Amino acid sequence: MEDFLPTSLKCLPIRSPGKSMINRIRKSFAMAGACQHGGLVQEAASILGAEPLDFSANINPLGSPPLKELFLEELEHIGHYPDNSYGNFRRAAAKFVNVDMECIVPGNGSSELIRLFAECCFEEGDRALVPTPSFGEYTNQSLLAGATVKRVNIGKDGLPLLAKGDLAAAKLLFLCNPNNPTGRLLFAEQVIDLADRCEETETFLLVDEAFIELSEPEESVARFAPHREFLFVMRSLTKSFGVPGLRLGFGVTNAKLAGILNLARIPWSIGSLAAAAATYLLGCEEHLEKSRHVIKEELAWLEAALQKLGLRPLPSSVNFILVNIEPSGLTSDVLAKRTMAKGVLVRDCQSFGLGKSYIRVAVRSRSENERLIAALERSLKCSD
Repeated sequence: MEDFLPTSLKCLPIRSPGKSMINRIRKSFAMAGACQHGGLVQEAASILGAEPLDFSANINPLGSPPLKELFLEELEHIGHYPDNSYGNFRRAAAKFVNVDMECIVPGNGSSELIRLFAECCFEEGDRALVPTPSFGEYTNQSLLAGATVKRVNIGKDGLPLLAKGDLAAAKLLFLCNPNNPTGRLLFAEQVIDLADRCEETETFLLVDEAFIELSEPEESVARFAPHREFLFVMRSLTKSFGVPGLRLGFGVTNAKLAGILNLARIPWSIGSLAAAAATYLLGCEEHLEKSRHVIKEELAWLEAALQKLGLRPLPSSVNFILVNIEPSGLTSDVLAKRTMAKGVLVRDCQSFGLGKSYIRVAVRSRSENERLIAALERSLKCSD
């Protein structure tokens, strides 16, 4: 390759990125760490030589309504940019949660909305309150935005245990309902009481309702968000409609804040195929009703089956179960490795701050749940 370089460039020393480069990068980015997630199907497939059964990601066990014809029709318009206002998506989302469309912020999945809200809220050194255990992106995106993070435990009532002055000292409090990974669902009254406290201290409250459509959607607080200054509620189509490959979600807040967030979000972050799917999926409420029925039945079956294995599943209100595996004598990383070798992925919950005593498993169809139990049974008996 050197023969094709100008003479003036041939004698330049090859330099590796060093301290001087790092010092010119935003400090919160240079110090960023990885946030662990489930759903690493392709990585596991490259090791196993076949696609595993994935219980590490919590997706609707019925999958998505049919989308093939919609995509084929939308491909006719693929030569044009998407409508960056996403009017059809926003109208469908507004109808879905019964608010005005001016209160809707479309997003490329929940993770983009968390990042967008963190970037809009935080100045360098502001404080975020993150309940633990909970979704890792709350901490990750807060740190990237330059905030400091105070982790707070979750009380017996499912709410964060806040010390006196915590809210007043924080810019943003995160709340996941139902909580990931515990599966605990809060009542709407509990969340609104907390939202009212946040209004008094002018602390933003981000309520992540990514799984509420697969639990008890009547406990959503999305309909209250337009009437409060500091409440932002997120919903996920990814989980609810079984389309993780599309990356779809939306936020609900007051019209003024929604306008700011819509101006701040990256243009065209949702492709035209995904936007068309969002509009269609939000009209498929019968699919969600059927999904909730299946989840309720399979959740009860799976909890009982896990108990028969000598494990301790925690009570759950949604399509996943946090499982205490201490009685097995195995650590979560070892058990996850063993089940993967048998073609089944479970979530090692160390990244949630739970040590090596817990795994999380999704609720899937009966035949798939039976395969999970069989893989766990063999994994608990075998020795490395």
